[in-house]
Order: sequence, then C-alpha cells, then structure tokens
Amino acid sequence: MRKLGLLALVALFSLIPVSAASAKAKPKVEAFAAKHHLTGSWKGKDADKDGLKNLKEFKLGTDPKKADSDKDGLRDGDELASGNNPLKADTDRDGVKDGKEHAGTITEFDGETITIREFATGKTVTATLDTECSPALGEDDDATADDSAFDDGSGDSVDEGEFFAQDEDEDLGEDDESCDDDDVLETGAVLQSAELEDGYLTAYVLA
Repeated sequence: MRKLGLLALVALFSLIPVSAASAKAKPKVEAFAAKHHLTGSWKGKDADKDGLKNLKEFKLGTDPKKADSDKDGLRDGDELASGNNPLKADTDRDGVKDGKEHAGTITEFDGETITIREFATGKTVTATLDTECSPALGEDDDATADDSAFDDGSGDSVDEGEFFAQDEDEDLGEDDESCDDDDVLETGAVLQSAELEDGYLTAYVLA
C-alpha cells in the first residue's frame, strides 16, 4: 500500500507543472481573442487581410483587426516581408515612416535602371542606379543596438533582428562607393527601404 501511495503522489507532482503551464498560457490566447472579438477557428484566419494569420498576430503583438498596426503606411504582412517592424512606424529611426521609404519588390533591373513595386501603394517607380551611392540608409548604423527586443505580451520576446535585414557587421563606411552590386540587386529581391532622388536610386537596404 505504501508503494502504491508513493507512486500516486509522484505521478500527481509530475502533472502539476504541465497543468500550471497550460493554465498560464491559455488565458492569454483567450484574452487576445476576446479583446479583438475573434471567434470560432480564428487562429488560422486573417481577419484584417494584411497577410498575417491571427495566431501570428497574437505572437507578434500586432492588431488582428488593423491591417497596419503601427499606422506607418505598410500592411503588417508587408512589413515582415520587407524586414520592417510592424510595431514601429519608423523602424530605422531616420525620421521617415516605413510606408514612405519605397519598401517593395524589384520587378525589373538591367544593371542600370531599376523598377520597384511599392508595398504601400502598389505602384511602380523607376530610377537609375547611382553608382557612387552607399547601400545604407539612416544616420545611425547601430540602430539595432538599443531596444534589441520588444515584448509582444505573450511572454515571448521577439527579436527586432527579425524585422531588420541590416547586418551589423557589414561595412557601411563612406569608403564604400558602390551600389551597383548585381549579385544582390536583382529582379525579385525585396527592399526594406530605398532612397530616390532626382530619378536616381541613391541608397537602399535589402530585406
């Protein structure tokens, strides 16, 4: 009888952590669904048609009922596709909202002339490549150094690196005077941002 009682007690204790973890995580999902009036099999749906399923929005901390959670002109799904942060209107903190920085997909590139289909407007813009430009935007090259993670409210931290395509180890000094890099600028490539001036592509960041 003592052996049976001991085994039963061990089994009971082994179940407590699992039950506690489940009870702790479940209300957050339910609270999220209740807050945004999501019902039924809501996790696999895209309520705001922004390219992100509702469950993904829960994990990121974005609003499943607003296609543009941070109101910067880019849909949440397009922000992720372009390496921007759907919770920050100005991901690279250069004073320009993400939706105004020509984030989009390169539809044509012949080594000199480049055409970009913008995520924000759906329109295409064409520019000539500035061969003396630096492939970087923003004054602060170490913009990812601070606030490296944000809390999405689900208990898991999301690394801003997921939204930042910039490699911190990349040499972005003024001595780098070439943007004409055919192995990175190509049709189908996605730009996090691009700077156009007088018909020229003067700077860009690849997603």
